[in-house]
Amino acid sequence: MANKEVFSKWLEKLKKVKHIEVYAVILLAVVIIAIWLFPTGSDTQTNASVGTGTTTEQYARSLEERLNKVLSSIAGAGSVDCMITLDGEVERVLAYSNDEQNSSTENTTSSGTTNKTESSTSNKEPIIINVNGTSEPLVLYEIMPDIKGIVIVSSGADDVRVKLDILKAVQALLNVTSAQVEIFVKGD
Repeated sequence: MANKEVFSKWLEKLKKVKHIEVYAVILLAVVIIAIWLFPTGSDTQTNASVGTGTTTEQYARSLEERLNKVLSSIAGAGSVDCMITLDGEVERVLAYSNDEQNSSTENTTSSGTTNKTESSTSNKEPIIINVNGTSEPLVLYEIMPDIKGIVIVSSGADDVRVKLDILKAVQALLNVTSAQVEIFVKGD
């Protein structure tokens, strides 16, 4: 029971804090930065990053490399080369701090009429952090562009079964239609 009372008192004090949303955003940003700077595992990554992040070219190359590796392991596919074109650019969603200020003025005239005037101002700015002496915006996450088209050149694509297996693998991996994929036989 004592813990419940202490929690209730603490919660009441917290409710009285002005601009608690700003403090919550700052706390969240600190936690994201801490997780980003100090990952718990060797392969652990978070969506939050700082600065420029992934370029569209890097994203396409990464997809191509991974696709080459998977498709070349299909029976009969042989040597495989892929090229992926993207529709648009990587979109970065930044973290923002939002500072809202509200004011209210009440005037009473000599005749007893009360006039109430309320005003509100809002200031939304990206959260900037300092990393290795460079100030950069905090990126919450990146939205990758859609795939426009894929060209695959395979030494085993002259076999219809292999060509179909490659097409099915690409559709499953990248969620694209068959109209977005062209498969050709690799020349000498």
